[in-house]
Amino acid sequence: MKKTIAILVSLFCCFTLYAQDENGIATSKFSTLNWVILIVFLLGTTVIGELVKNKDKGLDAFFKGGNNLPWWAVSLSLIATKTSVATFIAVPAFIFSMNGNLTYLQMTIGFALGNVLFVYVLLKEYYEEGIYSPYDFIQKRLGVKTSQLSRTFFMIGATMSQGVRLLGTALVLSVITGQSTLICICIIALFAIAWSYIGGITTVVWTDAIQFVIFIFGACFALFYAVGDIPGGFGEMMAIADSKAKLVLWDLSLDPHKTYTLWVGILGCTFFEFGSNAVDQVVTQRALCCKNLKEARKAVAFSVVGVATTWIMAFVGIGLVAYYDINPLSDLIQASISAEPDRIFPYYVVNELPNGISGLIIAAMFAAGISTLDSALTALSQTSVMGIGTIVFPKLKTMDENKVVKISKIAIIVWGVILALLAYGFSFFQDGGLLALGFKVPGYAYGILIGIAFLALMRKGTFTNILIGAFLAILGIAWMHLEGISFFWWFPVGALVVIITAIVGSKLSSNSNKTDLV
Repeated sequence: MKKTIAILVSLFCCFTLYAQDENGIATSKFSTLNWVILIVFLLGTTVIGELVKNKDKGLDAFFKGGNNLPWWAVSLSLIATKTSVATFIAVPAFIFSMNGNLTYLQMTIGFALGNVLFVYVLLKEYYEEGIYSPYDFIQKRLGVKTSQLSRTFFMIGATMSQGVRLLGTALVLSVITGQSTLICICIIALFAIAWSYIGGITTVVWTDAIQFVIFIFGACFALFYAVGDIPGGFGEMMAIADSKAKLVLWDLSLDPHKTYTLWVGILGCTFFEFGSNAVDQVVTQRALCCKNLKEARKAVAFSVVGVATTWIMAFVGIGLVAYYDINPLSDLIQASISAEPDRIFPYYVVNELPNGISGLIIAAMFAAGISTLDSALTALSQTSVMGIGTIVFPKLKTMDENKVVKISKIAIIVWGVILALLAYGFSFFQDGGLLALGFKVPGYAYGILIGIAFLALMRKGTFTNILIGAFLAILGIAWMHLEGISFFWWFPVGALVVIITAIVGSKLSSNSNKTDLV
């Protein structure tokens, strides 16, 4: 443990020695006190991760926490995992942008409905099957080939979406230190790998729970100071926002090209959230760590309160609009923000808030970012080793569990490197901001996964028909992408194409067989 901390401290210090003020808005105002808070948070969480890790050996302990984790800790971990740094920096950035407003909050309806749908549709089935992942459930119902197809889509979707989230957290560090984006990505990935490596899912769940407490306090502090910095307080803030048309909440438009409408929130976003819970191992893995189905249902249901963080950060965005209307940004800073809008909230935190408070909120951003990334690393490790690995290398099934755990830890490191490389690649493609990018990149995969999960629930569909459906779904989503149709519609459309193709294909095959018999 001492060696791990020493390595982390050494690497962190080395990175900070090579700061590069390349973005034009890095600051020298991040004081010694703020650095102390940030370093204590990162290293303190590492120590806690070591102390709370599951002392039992074996795969159940590493990937499922021995099914002995309390529901409330799992619930906090679910909230931390799904919140991500995008909520902290991309939501305020979206509202601060030229055409931004509160319409994004309509999506929180779907976030709540998607949780309810998972609780009553698939969670019971998962617990009755005693599985490690939703892909094991698919394998039992639809066969090995279909499960491998679903694992492949998960790994593609997860690596893409987590790469975006890693980039978001790195942007925060870039703003406060002036270091290059690549160096910042390396620092975040380093800590996420360390926390996942130490104790598997048990360490991840408990550190996530701690991080949730940190970032919910950080969000509340940010809102408090955003309002307090405006002469006239909340009333003046809302008046300025209203004059700039930032308070528009409802959009009843039926135009499928619009991203944030009520119908997208109720339908498209519900499917997205259901998919995140039911077929994304990054989230599902937590729900499978509870003692029983009743505890798991409580954990998933309570995690709905996580939407409160989105509302808090939306009003932080309103505060930024009002503050910088009263205190305009310089031309240089305005140009930098226009090029990378997701930097606005970190810039405000470091330059406008008191020492100590800014350190706390930056730590909260790190908490949101790393809690999502370490969750992804354990999920990708489990899926690649226990899923695809056991098919490609059958010896893994009979190998000593402790050796398999060691292989899984190596997989965590490998996936960490892959995500870091993807994050760096995404740094060159931020058109539309991180909020849109974070939803778009898994759009091609998760709709298909939702469709396969429903087919497994119905025990319908052959591998060939599902593969054809997946291919048609990708073509349909690509067409919607080119046409500019809202990415939230990609999820239900992808699912429906897979389901309809598989069911119709099965009926045609059945009718053909009957004709042959005649």
